[in-house]
Amino acid sequence: MIYNYLMEEHRKNSRTVTVAIILLIIFILILILFLFLIRRPALFGSFAQSDSSTSTLTKSTEVITPQSTSYDNSYLFASPLKASISVERVRITAYILDGQGMGIAGKQVILGNNDMGLHIYSVSQVTDSSGRATFDVSSDQVGLFTIEASVDGKKLNQRVTVSFN
Repeated sequence: MIYNYLMEEHRKNSRTVTVAIILLIIFILILILFLFLIRRPALFGSFAQSDSSTSTLTKSTEVITPQSTSYDNSYLFASPLKASISVERVRITAYILDGQGMGIAGKQVILGNNDMGLHIYSVSQVTDSSGRATFDVSSDQVGLFTIEASVDGKKLNQRVTVSFN
């Protein structure tokens, strides 16, 4: 009787081990399938499309060169927005970008406004490889000043307003 009881326990343990091994194999197969699918860009990648019939695909080894200046994409950034007159300067950074949002190097940026109370100091007037040109601005007068930038003789669509107290 004890012998039968021990044989029955051995069969139960054997079935439990077998089920555990099968579940482990299934888990490993699912993991491998998941890793395979996640690496395939066709399944989880971007599906951006262009409506233009003249667009061409570029190989990953090609370098995308900047196109013409996009006056809508290009922008100005000011920091800080408030400064003390005759003491502090505001850093104005212009980002000159193409239609794809890529920076355009070698563009001369002219910063200005219609007010004569603003002093503009060029830090780097010609854009670097990221399309960035930098200026410092100060004023001897209290007030709000709207600053605009131009590239190739055309003004950017975006302007920035700074305050001097």
